[in-house]
Formats: sequence, structure tokens, C-alpha cells
Amino acid sequence: MLATYKRSHVLNIVLIVEAVLLFVATIWCQLAHIDLMPLLKLDSWPRDLGYGCLIGLSMSTVSLLISLTAKALSSRFSFLNFFTDFVSKTLSPMFAEVNLSDILLIALVSGFCEEVLFRGVVQQQWGLIWASVIFGLFHYTGNRYLFYVFWAGAAGILLGLCVEHFHSLWVPVIAHVFNNFMSIVLIRYRVGYRND
Repeated sequence: MLATYKRSHVLNIVLIVEAVLLFVATIWCQLAHIDLMPLLKLDSWPRDLGYGCLIGLSMSTVSLLISLTAKALSSRFSFLNFFTDFVSKTLSPMFAEVNLSDILLIALVSGFCEEVLFRGVVQQQWGLIWASVIFGLFHYTGNRYLFYVFWAGAAGILLGLCVEHFHSLWVPVIAHVFNNFMSIVLIRYRVGYRND
């Protein structure tokens, strides 16, 4: 069995990384004179919440379906073992000791801070494609798991399109939070991600 990460270490790393991203976003906004307030208005809160939850649910459902498909077809297509390996050797040990309140905290801070930086700042300055590419690269975990970079980049495009369509950061923030929460819950409690 693989060693698991201590709960406190996971929480500390997540909080530090996300705080750094938010700090970078804040400094970048100041230096580039980017005003995020129009994207952070709460004018359409019920709409943003509904669409964000629906998009986040769709993203986590696709992740689960990819996992189930990869496991079902991995004996025929060995390259699909990379996905099950990633879940079992990287994600499962990382989240093995977290509880539901930890997962909610991780989802909230990662969803908010990453969306503020990547969709709020980078996309406003450099456009959808560059923001999505950089977002994908931010999720790099080694050459063996390059598919995760592509998956995150594709998710970045979807989240970026949400900003462009809804003129709000709240839809992608809520979608990101919802996706992260559901995905980590499914991995932590081994729903659809069992190795047996």
C-alpha cells in the first residue's frame, strides 16, 4: 500500500499554494490596472449559483466516467493505466486522511483563488487560450500524467467560456468548487475509483 499524506500537510500545502496564487493575482491586478469588480458583482447570484453547480456537476461526472471507462478498458488499452495509476498513486494517497469539512475547504479555496488568477487576471490580460494553457500547466504532475494537463486545460477553456458568456467570475468559481468537492469526495471515499 502507498503511503498517505498527513491531513495537516495536505491542508497546509493547499492553503499556502492558493494564498500565493491569490497574492500573485492581487499584485498583477495592481500592476496591470485590472479591475475585477465588474466580474465579481452579485447581481445574478441565483443564476450564477445554478449554472455553476450544473457545470461543476457535469465536470465531475465526466471525470468519473473517464475513470470508469479507463478501468474497464485498461486491459485492452495499456495507455489507460496512466489514468488509474494517477488516481491510485497520486490522488488517493493525497486525500486519504481528509474529512468532508477539509474537502469543502480545499474546494472553496482552490476554486476561488485559481479562478481569480486564471480567469479573472490571466484571461483578461492574455485571453482564453493562454489562460487555459497556463491553467493546464499549473496542474502538471510529471510526464507520465500529461493527460491531466490536457484535462485541466480543457476544463480551463470551459471555465473561461463561462466568464465570457456570463460576464461573471462566480459561475466558474462555483463550477470549480463544485467539481473539486465532488471529485475529491468520490476519490476519498472510493466511489467509482476503486482499484479492486
